[in-house]
Amino acid sequence: MGGAAAIALMAPLAPLAPLAPLALLALLALASAHAETVQPDQVAYEMKVKEDPAAKACVLAVAIKQSADETVDFRLVVARMKRNDVVSGPPVFGFTIEVRDPHFALQRRSARAGGEVTSAAFISERYTAAARPRTTPAADGSWVASTLDTVEGGELIDAAAAGKFQIAYTRRRPIAARVFAVTSTPPRDVLLRFSGCIDGLQAIE
Repeated sequence: MGGAAAIALMAPLAPLAPLAPLALLALLALASAHAETVQPDQVAYEMKVKEDPAAKACVLAVAIKQSADETVDFRLVVARMKRNDVVSGPPVFGFTIEVRDPHFALQRRSARAGGEVTSAAFISERYTAAARPRTTPAADGSWVASTLDTVEGGELIDAAAAGKFQIAYTRRRPIAARVFAVTSTPPRDVLLRFSGCIDGLQAIE
């Protein structure tokens, strides 16, 4: 994901999306589809800094792999927009969820964007904000959510940094409902660089 792509995900969401109890919505959606809880074979963390003329973002990327055929990409993003190439405005906290599977990649390209994955959610006991941002489909088929609330954003960061969370999603073709249970924490160096990036971003006046 390039700098422009990272900012494109956040910019349309800078105004708060409609809020809803995310965990409840996810559980209701997944219960009707008989969700399968999956322990991933591999969880890889990576920290990235994305910047272009429109914004600067700190990204904690998590690749959750179940098999050679399916990967869930979760990206935790803290960004600030730019004016006249200068960082300004409040930080935007958000995340993206993308399911990549070559078995339905071709169908997804020919169908309406986002038509295969019908819901996606980030769930964690540490993420206890009373009102959570509702995920919405993006043009590229991923699901995104964001908030300007610093308390809620802090809870989101803490939950992801703890390495104990779930990514739940449903899709239409082929029909599936899965909950990927992540239980491994990010490497210390990755967390330190992500935290340092956020501190630097928030310190800019």
